[in-house]
Amino acid sequence: MFPTVRCSFSGPLRQVTPADRYVVLLDVVPVDNRRYRYAYHRSAWLVAGKADPPPPARLYAHPDTPLGADALRKQVISFEKVKLTNNEMDKNGQH
Repeated sequence: MFPTVRCSFSGPLRQVTPADRYVVLLDVVPVDNRRYRYAYHRSAWLVAGKADPPPPARLYAHPDTPLGADALRKQVISFEKVKLTNNEMDKNGQH
């Protein structure tokens, strides 16, 4: 997916026991009823028409998770391998 979604965590994370783990999920939802395309030369998203009806909700769990609180604070979580698709039969896309 471009641009790549990256996130990091800091501060107190609730960890009741040392064995507690966190799963990081990505959920992509439409913000309006338009389709957008990314213009590399402008580094901006541009309106490209009317959007398709929204597909059913699908979550993508980061493959390096679950992680403990300390491990989660020490690394940047990158979703660079996420494939977004409107094909509901595609099991390799956002799920």
